[in-house]
Amino acid sequence: MQSYNLKKLRLKNLSLTVLLIVITLLSACASKNNQPELMDKDSKPLRASPQLNESDESDIETGIPDPIYPWNRFWFEFNSYAVDYVVRPVYKTYDFITPDPVQTSVGNFFHNILFPVRFVNSLLQFKFKQAGVEMSRFVLNTTYGVGGLFDPAADKKAIVETDDEDFGQTLGNWGVGEGFYIVWPLLGPSTPRDTVGKVGDFFLDPVNYVDPWELRTGANVLKNVNNSGEIIKQFDTLNEMSVDPYSAMRNAYIQRRRAQIAK
Repeated sequence: MQSYNLKKLRLKNLSLTVLLIVITLLSACASKNNQPELMDKDSKPLRASPQLNESDESDIETGIPDPIYPWNRFWFEFNSYAVDYVVRPVYKTYDFITPDPVQTSVGNFFHNILFPVRFVNSLLQFKFKQAGVEMSRFVLNTTYGVGGLFDPAADKKAIVETDDEDFGQTLGNWGVGEGFYIVWPLLGPSTPRDTVGKVGDFFLDPVNYVDPWELRTGANVLKNVNNSGEIIKQFDTLNEMSVDPYSAMRNAYIQRRRAQIAK
């Protein structure tokens, strides 16, 4: 009997483990870092290029090669399905039970924790003033902001929040080419350069060093689900304004990344 209960407990723990991993991966495809802004600074909709059916063609507006179009198109549709039928209902439940001020504090907390990513990449791009702003914001928000739950630095004009830097941008700043367009399962749009950049950012993210792994997984789930609301809105806007959402996503992603690197 005791052996049966032990097996039952192990099965329950395994099921919970699998569920946490799946939610983490699926919510990652709605992660803010993976999604392009769908509007430019003048609030004009970004246009979708005509749909491409040939694997060796490039996007007409951005010139980005799309040599693995069938792969990209398949995973774009898969990720869209995941957003609609997994991320959206999970976020709706989270949004229903979590007050807006709490969601804001959760977002502030995780943004503050990601300080090493922004700080190190600012230094690697020789943006020393921006690195100083990041350091000042981190110290102020960690101390007076109760571990980053609040953002008192937002009221300080001298340390106004700057654009987030990541290792993909650093590689671009160093002259590494973007390569071609690729869509990863559950992770969304990218390029070879940005894929390598994500690996670099992974090792700078303090959350990935949290033990035990259950706590680390739970923290990543919370971070990604909390960020999902705005991303879902952008996802809906893309589908409403575009004849071909795939082309619009590709176009918006590449334009956004190029604009970030050019700054």
